[in-house]
Formats: sequence, structure tokens, C-alpha cells
Amino acid sequence: MKKLFKIIILGSFTFFLLTGCSSRNANEGKQAVAPIVPLGCVVVLPAGTSVDKDETINFEKAQSLEKGAAYATKVISGQLSGNSKVRMLTSEQISSLVPEISGGLSGTVSALGRKLNCDGVLTTTIQRFRQREGTEYASDSPASVHFKMTLTQVGSGKVLWARDYRETQKSFFSDLFSISKVQKRGLKWVSAEQLAEQALIERLAECPYLK
Repeated sequence: MKKLFKIIILGSFTFFLLTGCSSRNANEGKQAVAPIVPLGCVVVLPAGTSVDKDETINFEKAQSLEKGAAYATKVISGQLSGNSKVRMLTSEQISSLVPEISGGLSGTVSALGRKLNCDGVLTTTIQRFRQREGTEYASDSPASVHFKMTLTQVGSGKVLWARDYRETQKSFFSDLFSISKVQKRGLKWVSAEQLAEQALIERLAECPYLK
């Protein structure tokens, strides 16, 4: 009985010590975060790919990236269609607004922002969009997705918000800590579209400038 009592006391002390340290560590080193200045208007460009910046990409992979970009554009458009501060543009609209642009993407961002009188421009670049090989319940090679989202302030060129997402789906047993992913996807292998859609929706919901 005395031994059991000592174990209980020791366990309680350890728990108190750990929670106390955890609480202190959580607050240590925190710095005041500058308040977010709301944007009156945000231009959202169609998703692009990394094909032009990577000469090692072959034709098959380029096709896959283009497919991923088209799907990402569809998801983003669906998520932001009801947002009054967002201006969604198509590739044709971009070409008509700024037919000749110097300065690459930064030049495009600056020119479109001025033309549409908007404060920020959101770009999305698909860098990997690999389909799974197999079925929902038996996959030899899982789906893999990598994309970057960047919200740039017009005029200053300052990056206000950015997210770099990359994931190759793992089996439940090799990634036991991802319970939330299993709850959303179930115990199955998802497609590249499903992987990208879930990630895009989550990242857009996180962006404070789109609220």
C-alpha cells in the first residue's frame, strides 16, 4: 500500500512539473505580432506551374502539372466566389488587361494591382501533382502534391502571407499521429485531386487577408 501511495505521489508530481514547464515554454519567447491591415481588394490569379522555371520537367510531368493547376484554379474559384473583396481573373482577362509585361511575375502583380485598383494579388504555383498508382484500398504509389500560395502587396511587392504545402500520402499505420487526416479521408488512398482540394481549402481558410 505504501509503495502504491509513493507511485501515485511521484506520478502527480511529475505531471505537475511537466505541465508547469509546458506552460512556461508556450509563453516564452513570444513577441507582439503587428496587427493585420485589411485589404480592400485582392486579385486572385489562375494557378500556374513550375514548368517555365524547371528545365528538367518532361512532357508527361508537365501535362500532370497543368492538370493540377486547372483543378486548383477550380477549387480556389469555388471557395472564393462569394467573397466580395476578391477579383478572380482568367488567363484571357490577364492577357487583355496587361498584354505586354516586363519584370515577370512581379511585373504582372504590380500591373494588375494598379489596373484593377486592388491592394494585393494572390498567386498559386503547382510544383508537383502526381496521381496514385492503384486503387483506393491498394496503392503501389500514393498521390503526391506540392504547391505554393503567395499573397503580395501591390506597390511595395511585400509578401503579406505565404504557404508552402507538400504531402505524399502515408498509410495510417506509418503515420499514426495524423488522426485528423484519417477522419477526413477515411482508411483509403486518395487521389491527387482530393489531396490538393483538402489542402487548398484549409490554406485559404487560414489566410487572414481573405476574411
